[in-house]
Amino acid sequence: MTILVIGEALIDIFYNQEGTEIDRRPGGSPMNVAIGLARLGRDTSLLTRVGDDAAGDSIVEHCAADRVRLVNGSVTSEPTSLAHAHLGADGSASYTFELHSDYPMPPSDEHERADLLDCAPRLVHIGSIGAHLEPGAAAVKEWIKFYRQKSTISYDPNVRLDVVGPAEKLRGEVEAMLEYVDVFKASKEDLEFLYEDLDLDIAVDAVLNAGVALVVITDGGAGLHLYTKEHRVTVPAVKVDVVDTVGAGDSLMSALIDGLGRLSVLGREEVDAIRGLSKTMLTTLGYYAATAASITVTRRGANPPNRQEISAQSEKYSLAGL
Repeated sequence: MTILVIGEALIDIFYNQEGTEIDRRPGGSPMNVAIGLARLGRDTSLLTRVGDDAAGDSIVEHCAADRVRLVNGSVTSEPTSLAHAHLGADGSASYTFELHSDYPMPPSDEHERADLLDCAPRLVHIGSIGAHLEPGAAAVKEWIKFYRQKSTISYDPNVRLDVVGPAEKLRGEVEAMLEYVDVFKASKEDLEFLYEDLDLDIAVDAVLNAGVALVVITDGGAGLHLYTKEHRVTVPAVKVDVVDTVGAGDSLMSALIDGLGRLSVLGREEVDAIRGLSKTMLTTLGYYAATAASITVTRRGANPPNRQEISAQSEKYSLAGL
């Protein structure tokens, strides 16, 4: 089963509370999701944009080390994007960016299009800056419109108003994207931004009523909420010593996709099966995803776990059951 992730790859530069650089590593939410999926055993490709420079070379090497394939056209002559991550006392990170967003469009040739659809990925994941910063965002939307006839579509808006705002514009873009989306994952803060006058359950209903099959909301120390039209479950947060929160949501997203794959509910023909997941399946899926995130926050930067690491940390699910 193949998976395609579309969006930004960049270099995360980390600073301590005094503003001193302490580390730099490949990052970017979509790339992190792709790496996480590969470590969970998934055949994963990444359509992104990196420069033909030293920073870009490190991203290419990072992806290759985990067997993530870069789609042709992902390396360009423009500089590689940078994210400056300023770490707080609690391990949380605030960001400033130097970004370049531009991705290849789907081919126009009918034979090329047919060939791509014949080997379409079971799932296409989009989100974060890549889904909203032009001109790359236009290409992202064309790709999901192209693959939607064959693939499950997952989406994490990962709202960053300082990069892709203003708020009213972004709100409209996210809501317009929902008609193409089957699995929607967001933080509680993201959802409050999108539906600022509504409480959580009513906001989730708005997303489900837009046609989304599964909504997953992360809620910090309150845990993880999973919603379908039929069921609503909450999985408590896993208590760990936090080093930093960089990449935690991306690891959770990777595990969520992997878990859905292990339940054999990925692919366009399986969308109704996602809608029909039982409460037990949703709970098991939630524990699996939450455990992946909890491992990531115990180590520096976006460093997602493999299945063996997740299994060693949790007795709330059975890998055989996923």
